[in-house]
Amino acid sequence: MKIRAKMILSTAAVALSCALLAGCGGSSSSSAPAASSQAASSVASPAVSEAASATAEGTNGTDALDDAVNTLLDTNPISNQFEIAAMNIEYDFGIQADDITSYKGVKSNDNGDAGLVLVIQAAAGKAQNVVDALTTYQKDQVAFYGNYAEFAQAQSNVENAVIGSNDSDLVVMVIASNECSADLSSAVDSVLGK
Repeated sequence: MKIRAKMILSTAAVALSCALLAGCGGSSSSSAPAASSQAASSVASPAVSEAASATAEGTNGTDALDDAVNTLLDTNPISNQFEIAAMNIEYDFGIQADDITSYKGVKSNDNGDAGLVLVIQAAAGKAQNVVDALTTYQKDQVAFYGNYAEFAQAQSNVENAVIGSNDSDLVVMVIASNECSADLSSAVDSVLGK
């Protein structure tokens, strides 16, 4: 009888172990959809993924662009700076990831201050595409600030934004911060080597 009881207990233990393992397997499969949804979201916007991976490779702020941005910030100090990211390049400025090789910039994070300094190294022959996208951004911002009487200074600053490029496919956009009174055109020409 003792042997039979041991066999029943052993069989019960094996069955319980199998049930526990099956339960653990179930929770493992429930995490699989989350992983596949992450993969799906990364496929959803290849341009953002490319720009984000380019940023990871250090193209957001090469030394040459850092120097240009710092020169422009000396002339146009931006308060409460917000660093422009890959997502901003595509969604805010409407610039295609394959039109640029690197970029660096900041904008003001203060309500009613449109201050911006952005330097972009366009891909070969793509500078005009970038200038066109920045001009469209400028028009959109003028319309946005035009909706608010209290943002009249910001609207004026956006209307007077300086956008320029040179033969090396370097593109610059500068919008004066509300506190800036300097000549931004001269600063941009200096950065562009004009």
